[in-house]
Amino acid sequence: MNNSVKLKNYEYELNDTIKKLQKLPDGYLKKRRKFYNHITDEGEIGITKNPTLIRLLRWKKFLLARKKQLENNIAAISHAVDNLDNRTPKEIIQSLSSAYQDAPITDFYHPSITDWLAAPYKENPIPIKGRRYFTKNGVQVRSKSELLIANLLEEYNIPYQYDCAIILGGKTKFPDFIIKRPSDGKLIIWEHFGGLNIPGYGEKMSEKMELYMQHGFTPLETLIYTFEFDVGNPHHLQNLIENVILGI
Repeated sequence: MNNSVKLKNYEYELNDTIKKLQKLPDGYLKKRRKFYNHITDEGEIGITKNPTLIRLLRWKKFLLARKKQLENNIAAISHAVDNLDNRTPKEIIQSLSSAYQDAPITDFYHPSITDWLAAPYKENPIPIKGRRYFTKNGVQVRSKSELLIANLLEEYNIPYQYDCAIILGGKTKFPDFIIKRPSDGKLIIWEHFGGLNIPGYGEKMSEKMELYMQHGFTPLETLIYTFEFDVGNPHHLQNLIENVILGI
């Protein structure tokens, strides 16, 4: 991804992050032993029994750190300075205090993601045949290539659904991965096209891509597609995750 595209994406996310922060509670979270307190200009109050407020304050802390990171990267690109902050969201969280580090990773997702992950969804009715591949988190996938992609998503703590139905223009498709961007909850489709040697596969691939783009999914923004030669280069897959999904 070139610097002009990065700059545009950083500026868009920064504006969106500022809007989100304006809607979040004042103050910050403080942990004292096993208890959580809410610190504001008006004082300090215990909120251990208020998990919703604890979660919002955790998300706020992450967004503030991400805002600082975005501002740094915008300034670096604008002034042609080699000073990009390329920390992943996980690395940002690890730099925070224990009140944040001890939290489940879902506390730092966009609030819409928790319900999305918990909701049932329609899976592909075509059964998985042959050898079974299981990701580190126990998700069964159809191929070694999908296994590599899924394990990377899990390593980066990116929420996804595998082989899940999506209805576009009255047509039901089953993308390999439907992803929720952790920062804003935006939907991203990731298709891995591993069967180009199969007769008729190319036509089906083109049909899928056209349908996705007709309904607002933009390549390398909200639509990722990979081929077998891509999975031979894990660095390329990591770049896709960091640039397209995480916006690093």
